[in-house]
Amino acid sequence: MKLPSPGRYVFGSFILLLTAGICAGVVSITGRQDIISAALLVSAVILFLTAILLLVFHRPDSLDQRFVSLLQVQGTINTCTVAADLGLSGLSCFLPQSRSESQGVMHLIPVSRYSGEPVAGSVFVSGEGFSGLLLPPVCTPLLNELKKTNQLTIPETQEELSTLLHEVAVDVLEVTSEIQISWSDTSVHIHMEGYRLCEGCLFVTRESPACCTLSPCVICSLFATCIAHGLDRPVQVDRCVPVKKGDSVEMIFTLFP
Repeated sequence: MKLPSPGRYVFGSFILLLTAGICAGVVSITGRQDIISAALLVSAVILFLTAILLLVFHRPDSLDQRFVSLLQVQGTINTCTVAADLGLSGLSCFLPQSRSESQGVMHLIPVSRYSGEPVAGSVFVSGEGFSGLLLPPVCTPLLNELKKTNQLTIPETQEELSTLLHEVAVDVLEVTSEIQISWSDTSVHIHMEGYRLCEGCLFVTRESPACCTLSPCVICSLFATCIAHGLDRPVQVDRCVPVKKGDSVEMIFTLFP
């Protein structure tokens, strides 16, 4: 597990300076002029110089999270615009391999409503009383990289999926400081605090609140894809809402039988 990046070098420098001060203080208080005092004094100097070097060469995050959060915004809005022009207005669903002819989880944007039946075709698909647009999830490159570099494997139980989503979001991607996941038989509720990409969510929501359920972002898509794959159940994005005056996001997914 990685330590949070912001402030870790500053904190370490403070500890070194404090230790150097204690060593120098001991030498000053005791007033002894022996080899032990000399060793403490040399140690204090070394600790002090190391702390200064850490502070001098410390660099903040190389990428500004405000800019990073906006990288996918226009692509999301464009997809929603095209889908709306095609008459697609249903809530996005993520279908496991068993419900489509594809080799993995797919993102379905239905015309109106999807009820869980298998779909046939590619891109433009149809089923019993419904039709829609079938696309690879936008998280596919990220998920493949996580599988390759972090040996990510998707579990098949709700408890293990909660652990996986926490480790990916908090420890690996570091996009949020805290994530809470609650399950029921037919839904899952995810709440993220300290979400670092919230600025992009707010931008998309200002354009249209429907964008987040019609064309979810990479993180929302990643969560839904993992759940659909692990439980082998279609997952519908019912709600994905950023808090306007904060940095938290709430997601609600429906789990089809």
